[in-house]
Amino acid sequence: MNLDRPIEADTSASDAPFVKSEPLDNPTRLPSIPRAGSPQSSLDPSPAQSHAASAAPLSPARQVGTEATAFLDATIKAEPETESDQQPESHETVAEDTNYLEILVSKTVPEVLESGVAIGVDLLDQLKATLSAFVTPDVEAWLKSIDDLKARSKPTRTVVGVVGNTGAGKSSVINALLDEERLLPTNCLRACTASPTEISYNYSDDVSELYRAEIEFITAEEWTKELEILFSDLLDGSGRVSRDCSNPDSEAGVAYEKLKAVYPLKTKEMIAQGTPKDFATEPSVRGVLGSVKILKDGSAKDLYSRLQHYVDSREKVTSDDHKKRGSLMEYWPLIKVVRIYTKANALSTGAVIVDLPGVQDSNAARAAVAEKYMKSCTGLWIVAPITRAVDDKTAKSLLGDSFKRQLKYDGTYSAVSFICSKTDDISITEAVDSLGLEEELSESWNRHEELENSKEALQSRLIELKKQRSTLDEEYDWTDHTYDLWEELYEEIIAGVTVYAPAGHLKKRKRRQTLFRSRKDRKSCDAEVDDDHDASDHDSSDKENSQSARDGKPVTEDDVDEKMASLKVERKMIREERREVDAEIASTRNQIQEMEAEREGILVEMKARCVQGRNDYSRGAIKQDFAMGIKELDQENAAEENDATFDPDQDLRDYDEVARTLPVFCVSSRAYQKLRGRLQKDNFQSEGFISPEDTEIPQLQQHAKKLTEAGRASNCRRFLNDLAQLTNSMKLWASSDGMQCTLSDVERGREELHLRNLLNDLEKGFDASVKEAVQLLKQSLSDNVYRVFDASIPEAVNAALDTANGWGAPRAQGGMFWATYKATVRRKGVYHGAAGPHDFNQELFDPISRNLATGWERAFQHRLPAVLNGFVSKTKKQLSAFHEAAQARAQGRHTTVSGMATLSRQILAHMRALEQLPEILRATITDLQKEANRRFTPAICNAMTWAYQTCTEESGVGSFNRMKSAMASHVETARHTMFQGATDTVKAELEAMCRAVQKRLTDEVEDMFSVLFKDYMKVLVGVTVDRPLKLTPQELSMRANVNNIIARSDSMFGPALGEPAIEEPQRSEGMSPATSTGPVPGESTSINLEASADAEAPMDMPGAMEMDSSMQDVRGNASLIDAEELIMEQLRAETLDYDSEQGF
Repeated sequence: MNLDRPIEADTSASDAPFVKSEPLDNPTRLPSIPRAGSPQSSLDPSPAQSHAASAAPLSPARQVGTEATAFLDATIKAEPETESDQQPESHETVAEDTNYLEILVSKTVPEVLESGVAIGVDLLDQLKATLSAFVTPDVEAWLKSIDDLKARSKPTRTVVGVVGNTGAGKSSVINALLDEERLLPTNCLRACTASPTEISYNYSDDVSELYRAEIEFITAEEWTKELEILFSDLLDGSGRVSRDCSNPDSEAGVAYEKLKAVYPLKTKEMIAQGTPKDFATEPSVRGVLGSVKILKDGSAKDLYSRLQHYVDSREKVTSDDHKKRGSLMEYWPLIKVVRIYTKANALSTGAVIVDLPGVQDSNAARAAVAEKYMKSCTGLWIVAPITRAVDDKTAKSLLGDSFKRQLKYDGTYSAVSFICSKTDDISITEAVDSLGLEEELSESWNRHEELENSKEALQSRLIELKKQRSTLDEEYDWTDHTYDLWEELYEEIIAGVTVYAPAGHLKKRKRRQTLFRSRKDRKSCDAEVDDDHDASDHDSSDKENSQSARDGKPVTEDDVDEKMASLKVERKMIREERREVDAEIASTRNQIQEMEAEREGILVEMKARCVQGRNDYSRGAIKQDFAMGIKELDQENAAEENDATFDPDQDLRDYDEVARTLPVFCVSSRAYQKLRGRLQKDNFQSEGFISPEDTEIPQLQQHAKKLTEAGRASNCRRFLNDLAQLTNSMKLWASSDGMQCTLSDVERGREELHLRNLLNDLEKGFDASVKEAVQLLKQSLSDNVYRVFDASIPEAVNAALDTANGWGAPRAQGGMFWATYKATVRRKGVYHGAAGPHDFNQELFDPISRNLATGWERAFQHRLPAVLNGFVSKTKKQLSAFHEAAQARAQGRHTTVSGMATLSRQILAHMRALEQLPEILRATITDLQKEANRRFTPAICNAMTWAYQTCTEESGVGSFNRMKSAMASHVETARHTMFQGATDTVKAELEAMCRAVQKRLTDEVEDMFSVLFKDYMKVLVGVTVDRPLKLTPQELSMRANVNNIIARSDSMFGPALGEPAIEEPQRSEGMSPATSTGPVPGESTSINLEASADAEAPMDMPGAMEMDSSMQDVRGNASLIDAEELIMEQLRAETLDYDSEQGF
């Protein structure tokens, strides 16, 4: 920051008297900040005052600039006789005192701030269009500032990583979160997520790409490296394909599956004869490697189908399709990352969900992508089936110690959320017993049993009634058939034919005596009489028929009539009985349905209670056990760090708060999808979930949106504050014509010297504050990190050999199977196989890692934030002291009171920017320290390279013993240097971080100082350093337009705060906002641009007496001076408030 900038004297006007800018004649009151101002009363200027009004400075209360008229005096002539006529009274409303932008910066609601950002971007576009009309070096600088600021208006991304074991239901939960039945690949038979999948909001409105996916494939180099490992796993010592390739859980089986997926036509012999380089350069593969496949579709279903072809093409096929499908290449082993863009409401605020398969992937490229996502995650969601959480009764088993220790290093405990999936998988009987709900649900259960017994009785009765109905049907059919026979006899008798009773057809099957006796509630005894009568009729009829047939007597017409009448009566009785049975069957069925509905309702209520009870239990257990897991890790680290001072009764943090603030969601994705009308093909009953809210998926969706609020609000406030700074500086620039200085050369030199002294002191204070903050930062690292390095390295050296020997120990003593050992060294010490994850490098470093975790967390989560807050507090005090000194000098010499008001607002904006600096720097430091704390194990890995390569090359008889011997020998030699080398590597990273922080602090204060230098020089001395003072009419016109836009800008932000929009004054036809040169709303000046030929004409300058009069007006205008005092009080109050908040 060089204060010795050259100043070019205004030789063209050095001998001419200058008019001191006067305050407005109408009194104004500057509103206190950040409250909105009240409307001002305005008095119409008299003709004698019109010229003074035209040159009046900007009223800070209104934020409407009239300095444009002051610097236009050189080329613009005022017309006082027409001013009152041309100024409509409605402009008084437009010119109300407002400070909406400052109020907006203090808001915390993201939606309100985002609406303000949208308005701010529109304002920047207007300013850019106006500035582009006349490009100068100054304008180019402003245009660059506008472009830089617009780039910072883009919405922020909040990355949420989703992790969980195979079968946890991550993809199903994410699909429900997105409100899609199927978008992410899911498979009930096996794990589908082989590569990281990023899902973010789709901002495109094109109906053909409402769903979009990008599939990025690994490069040829990355695939060649993986092929080398796959060949090593698959081929045995003789160079043939291992017999273990048929075992899918073995290393050889996994390698063979991947190779056959990508190269389906390769036989075992072809694989054994090939090389990784040859396989990687085959045309079918070479065209895919390093490319990005883009898929677009209008529906989720269609995109899912196309996506499946790439990410999960190993679907079950029939034997007929096997040959056809077996020749198709599969792409899933070649995919590095999948990005999906969808219009999910849960992602609309900037959340980015990343489905992570784990950082222990055998594919190094995918593992690196997963690790990168883990470092950048704002939130971390851990998914586990609720049955596991209940059975294990602990959340501690869901996270390994190394994972929790990494959270401690990164300081991301607060970013963790637990999601218990599959809450619909529940047994009521087991849940009632486990949760102790017998007494609470006993009444419901008894009623359920009663209904079940009644239902069974009714079902038995219904079976009997159906049998009765069937018997009646048979009786009716027999009677109807008999009636037909007798009717035929009747027709023959009428025809004169002698007929006999049909003996062969009159034998009737005897009706079961229990038919009507078993009828329920036969209350009428007449029915029994009818039954007896009916039976006797049939018996007598049988006797008669038998007798007639035996005697061979012909049947008369009367006999037939009598018989037919009897049969009619019988048919009628059967129909009536059948109707009664049908009615009873319908009634019984209705009773069964009612009982079943009531029983199901009870079951739903009981299941809902059991689901809720298990959810509550699991939620509480996970919260408590997570906190206790952190406590155990804290105590372990504290004891190892210094067992002499360790006190187990002293809590190192508020573990109750850790438990209370841990978000836990117990969700059922299937029940949610079913309640939303999806999963139509699934025979799944969403019992126990009455509404979607019961599934807790809507709460998870809201949680995803809430995670973005802090980042969105912070980004918006920074943008709006930077916008306020930009417009303040631009207003000072636009209101200057290069000739506004009212001081003589001698006075100006004296004021410049005084201001330079103040600025020089401020610059030195800034530099000292930066150096002090960086020194404190380094001291904190030395006390909490470097000291632990020195103390823990001997422990790691002593433990290294035993650790290495343990890997090759007998299986009974915890050693590894030789194939797993070989697979691990092939992958440089990191392998995740069927037996679980193995990381030799991390195990060697564990003694240092355990001791370091607490100190690392203390340094980065407690000490460093305090250092940054102290820097901000000190820098704000320096700014306030500088401004008070500059203001006192300005008031003592009665110079540019209105300009000081703008500077006061600018100082407030600078202070707000400083207050946001710790948050910005903490994000930078967090990213850098995450990178640093992940450099330990790579450094150990580099030191172990020789051992890994030697062990990999061993084969044949006795190879395992030679591998173990080589490993032990190398560890014995390398242990004395590799830990020191690893810590030195991280130390270098941390020192680089300190330099980065120092540079960022220096850049911030230098940028601030540059703006301060320019603004204060312009206002207090009246010059712009390093810029020619002579302005052309075109530039004056452009500046006037810029000033008019800025004058109206604050009212633009009113609607964002719920204030009514203020209508802009009407412009002449064909006049756009960017080209309008009319008066600022609320001003009473009418101006006309002279022709360019007249621009060089000498300007009539007022005399010294007029200047004295203007100076007297400044002294007499108390409202502006009072306004300055209000701003200074606000400055001091904000400084004190910040100090008190930070504990200074």
